[in-house]
Amino acid sequence: MASAAAAEAASLPTAVALAATPCPATADVSACDADADTIPDTVERAVCGSGTCATGRKDRDHDGVPDWVEVRACGTNTCASPTTDSVRDGIPDFARRIVCGSNTCFTGNADTNDHGVPRWASVVICGTTTCATGHEDYDADGVSDAIQLAACVIGRDGLASTGATIAIGLIAALAAGLVAVGLLLARRRHVFAAALDAESVA
Repeated sequence: MASAAAAEAASLPTAVALAATPCPATADVSACDADADTIPDTVERAVCGSGTCATGRKDRDHDGVPDWVEVRACGTNTCASPTTDSVRDGIPDFARRIVCGSNTCFTGNADTNDHGVPRWASVVICGTTTCATGHEDYDADGVSDAIQLAACVIGRDGLASTGATIAIGLIAALAAGLVAVGLLLARRRHVFAAALDAESVA
């Protein structure tokens, strides 16, 4: 778990690196977390003015993304949108920025906390790549939030192969339809020609 936190901290700007323990006097101040709430002191200062004041629940713009997560994702407490998805695969840009550094990077479904929750889903659920357990159900509907999020994601590779399969199926169906219509018209032409021949003889 320590290596996962270090990897995540390395992927974030120094000012908002994640830490989970109080800061010794010799540590990098941007990684300090004096109250051990997993919200770095520098992020807490940006959200509410001191290194120990953020609760993790404040959401100034009422968009469903906590202020401290928005500061980690894009630098202010009102900059992230839960609906902006540049890649259109169901993963919000703010989660993608925290996990892999940009709005369009590939996040994958790597699990850094051994709970079976992809890192991007963990960010959406609770703000970091390692905090979700897979048991969270914030809307109390009996279905895990991680499962609900996974149901909204559109796989890039699956979509492409599904589209190709549908196109091939449509082309095959169209070809079969054209052959059937051609055979029907040929049969009717033969019957019509036979009827004309019978009429001319009579």
